[in-house]
Amino acid sequence: MNHDGNQPPGSQVVALAKHPARLVQHAYEQSQIGMVITDAEGRIGMVNDAFCRIAGSERAETTGWPIEHFFVSLRALSRLPSKADGALSTPHSWQQEVLCRQSDGESVPVLMMADALLDEQGKAYGHVYTFVLFASPRGGLLEDRHWIHVDPMTGLPNWLLLRDRLDHALAQAERSDTMLALLFIDIDHFKTVNDAVGHSEGDRMLGEIAQRLQQQVRSKDTLARLGSDQFVVLLEQEGNAEAAQLVAERLQEALEPPFTQGDRYLLMTASIGIALYPGDAEDVETLIQAARSAMFIARKKGPGRLAFVDHRLTSRLKEKHRLEGLLSEAIHMPDSHLVLHYQPEFDRSTLQCTGLEAVLRWKEPNRWQQSPGDYLEVIARLGLGVRLNRWVIQKAIADHRLWQEVDSLLGKLPVAIHLCESHLAHDTFDRRPLDHFLRHQDITSYEWLTLKIPAQGLGGDLDMAIHMFKRLEKLGIRLAVEELGSSPIDMAWLSRLPFHKASVNAQLAGAHRDGRRLLEASCRMLNALNIEPVIVNIDDEAMANSLEGTSARLAQGDLYCPALTPEALAQWLIEHQPHDA
Repeated sequence: MNHDGNQPPGSQVVALAKHPARLVQHAYEQSQIGMVITDAEGRIGMVNDAFCRIAGSERAETTGWPIEHFFVSLRALSRLPSKADGALSTPHSWQQEVLCRQSDGESVPVLMMADALLDEQGKAYGHVYTFVLFASPRGGLLEDRHWIHVDPMTGLPNWLLLRDRLDHALAQAERSDTMLALLFIDIDHFKTVNDAVGHSEGDRMLGEIAQRLQQQVRSKDTLARLGSDQFVVLLEQEGNAEAAQLVAERLQEALEPPFTQGDRYLLMTASIGIALYPGDAEDVETLIQAARSAMFIARKKGPGRLAFVDHRLTSRLKEKHRLEGLLSEAIHMPDSHLVLHYQPEFDRSTLQCTGLEAVLRWKEPNRWQQSPGDYLEVIARLGLGVRLNRWVIQKAIADHRLWQEVDSLLGKLPVAIHLCESHLAHDTFDRRPLDHFLRHQDITSYEWLTLKIPAQGLGGDLDMAIHMFKRLEKLGIRLAVEELGSSPIDMAWLSRLPFHKASVNAQLAGAHRDGRRLLEASCRMLNALNIEPVIVNIDDEAMANSLEGTSARLAQGDLYCPALTPEALAQWLIEHQPHDA
């Protein structure tokens, strides 16, 4: 013992060494290396705190899960020698570079090593996995510079680094009056393969695809991954059409050998579009769009084809991307671009207003060729439908609250809001199902709100739909189905759903020789199911006259009143409602 009474260095280890199990436990728990013990099938039995930090999971969330749930392979496994002479036998030990997803959603690169736990017969009854973070000499993760510009799945330059090299390459080509080429590569039908083999195996295949492509690219050129199954090659020198075509053909040949997945052999091909500077484009954005448009041309020819730019298609694609960019901006900043108008619904016999429907309008309509409602399919395809719905709901709540505060006639009327089909799903962009989102709004009652469900959204899981509808009903919300007749629907199914209204398009009467009878049959059937039909889009007298005698009590359309601002609508109702309203 030292003069100061403290134990000499290492004495605690010496003491613990007399109890090996305790020493091993201390090392296991306090190590900064992630450690996992699994059974023979790879199900987790034990983890240490370091692994929980690396994987971004609580310890209770790991037990019983397959180890593969917590990482994605960057490359195929590397077997470690199991004999002194280095010969390879059954892989009881191996190592891989993997990505572990952390709690903030980011992925970090990790070296994973696995060792089998063998019984007396040499049969594996479990495995020990260790996870070592790649770190800089100072101990920090390699992320400040390197990983920002590198696709972690393949190790290739990502979009940020590609954009930087494109800017530099175009400036250099302009100064030297030379050409360059951009090849846009799309792996044919990769989604189908990915779904068949599983996402982890699909990620491994992407790594192998990247390696094969990289071997065909010169060191002075750039191969980058844009995401998913799309890659780009930048040919900075000798970037003429002939050289670009030769490179494209080599890239396609590199994918010809089958890819192995277990005992299966998978064949992969790529569609490649080629754009040239300065002939096809004179800036980065246009060059990428041109190469992408050429890839679409190649894909239409069949798998494994290449194509150069068709300037007519490039022009249309450029307009498509311009529109998508404008729509994305509008949905992400709706208060700057959108307003809510309201169109009333009427009792056909008394012309009493029975409710309102929220309608989207542009703040600056001259900037757009069509109304917001005409872009809903594009908005849904961009994955922005739920985000737009959320804004409409919150805006309608604010309007309704204001109407009640000022004792407006509008505050006494129910309000209907269109829902996009994707809003019925549980996996929304912010991970909040619709009823959870509604519960967190600053409102005491939803008795005034009707949500209109698109008929085509009822073709999925019926039990899941009923479950969601019941939860909405508990909030006091009423439900309606719209666009009835626009797509096939099982009426027995419809009878099980808690709808109180259904929209029937007046255009149905004129779309078919027996259209009026079809419309009337739809109304009678809905009434029999205790679902109130509403004939919508009645925009002129001729259409109204053709619908005389139909059994629907409610109607809506510009003939009665167009969609108006709340202020204009309140005044309109005062002036036009019957005196006993």
